[in-house]
Amino acid sequence: MLLEPSNTRNAVLSILLVVFISMNLRPLLTSVAPVLQDIQRDLSISNFWISILMTVPVICLGIFGPFASVLSRRLGLEGVIVAALAFAFMGATLRSFGIVPLYLGTVMIGASMSLLGILTPVLIKRDFPQKVGPMMGLFAMILGFGAAVSTASAVPIKEAFGGSWRIGLSVWIMPVVVAAVIAIAMLRSGINHGRTHAAKKYTIMHDPISWQLTAFFALIASSAYAAISWGPSMLAARGLDAQTCGFIMSVFFLAQMPSGLIVPMIAGKMRDQRLITSAMVILASLGMIAFLFAPTWSLLGVAVIVGIGQGGGFAVALTLIVLRSADQQVAAKLSSVVQSIGYVVGGLVGPFAVGLLHDFSGNWSVVAIFYTVVGVLSLAFGYGASRNHKVQKRCKADIHL
Repeated sequence: MLLEPSNTRNAVLSILLVVFISMNLRPLLTSVAPVLQDIQRDLSISNFWISILMTVPVICLGIFGPFASVLSRRLGLEGVIVAALAFAFMGATLRSFGIVPLYLGTVMIGASMSLLGILTPVLIKRDFPQKVGPMMGLFAMILGFGAAVSTASAVPIKEAFGGSWRIGLSVWIMPVVVAAVIAIAMLRSGINHGRTHAAKKYTIMHDPISWQLTAFFALIASSAYAAISWGPSMLAARGLDAQTCGFIMSVFFLAQMPSGLIVPMIAGKMRDQRLITSAMVILASLGMIAFLFAPTWSLLGVAVIVGIGQGGGFAVALTLIVLRSADQQVAAKLSSVVQSIGYVVGGLVGPFAVGLLHDFSGNWSVVAIFYTVVGVLSLAFGYGASRNHKVQKRCKADIHL
């Protein structure tokens, strides 16, 4: 069994690295949407290319995610993290210099966030194997906090700097620098060095739980992306004004933070996670259907329910990656597969399916079909992935024997 950091300094560095990586995983991307009109007007970009700009990070998750486990074996965990943070810094700096740099910088940021998001659970598995629940809860909570703060503060920061969207986006480079300093300190101290060489190529996809967890994560992401993309429109169709819709959606995001913290802590103490996984899926699914049919006076409470369900569901899915992994190598491979496929499928399928159903029917009520189907499938795959079982790696050479 891997041991936790041997002294207080190493433990503090590991915790700080988890915190600051988590803090960086959303702001460089989520701070763009609130100033999108300014970017479009300043650079004269068409709606088509703006749509491409917002889709690029999701595509990057699928393209670059599979490289995470390979790079971590060759360069070591801290080495890849430092490189990814440096890449994010360059991308965030570059995108302020014109149209082509904007897109190139966004690709660089998306690639970096893909690697960092996949490797953070691996870092937790390696350094805190006995405290997976609390550390994954901290990871999920800070992740939500970064998204909420960057989204809410993007316009005020821009206005504070004379209406410059470039400076407004550049502010979020600072947490990247802090995270890089911490990662370099860990690298120099040799806490857990270096490279992890695998004697043979191995696979984890022979185990049904690998596929079940991948499907569960994709379904959770699909539901979440659909809510983020179409939630305001669904609320507006209920007769609410833009300010009220924005307030309800902000409550939805805020409610994800406490569940993101608490649910992994509970899950980590359970023999298996079938009960808590099912509870989160049911809350999220029923809550999204209630957005369509519940009385308008109750929608604020509904937002809390949806936030708890989706925040807790996402957090438990990330936690299952660590809990189901037999060792650090399996965690790296499983995290890469689950998040690469899950984010891309969820980011593309969820919003597309909801938009298609709405366009086909002309109303939002039919979207209840989507959330019912996703809920049932999430229950099935989540239940399977939550069984008390460790995914073991299998050498590819052995498969053909």
